[in-house]
Amino acid sequence: MSDDTVASLPPRSPRMRTFWKTLATVLAVTVFASVLVNLSMPAWPDMTRSPRPSEGRVYRGILNGSDTYMNRREYLLHWVLEDVNFAGVAAFAAIYFFVDPFDYKRRLRPLRPPRPY
Repeated sequence: MSDDTVASLPPRSPRMRTFWKTLATVLAVTVFASVLVNLSMPAWPDMTRSPRPSEGRVYRGILNGSDTYMNRREYLLHWVLEDVNFAGVAAFAAIYFFVDPFDYKRRLRPLRPPRPY
């Protein structure tokens, strides 16, 4: 298939919808996994409640309402996971609202009579 054929696909073609569905699913799974890792960080056995400069634990973080001290690698992991969460949720929301790969906007909604007041 030539590049002209790929570039001329309509935005509602089945191939493009499959691409957007796959991308949205990958983003959702990535965000879910990074949230789980970020939430489990305070339960790691080596997280301490007091600074230990000899071990390199000088980065203070408030995880789950309590102070924990992290080394540089754990601090950077926490920071990167927060950024991945923000960027992934923003990208998923943009795909969901602008592209609508799962075709939620075209689905028929049940008619409901107005509530009696």
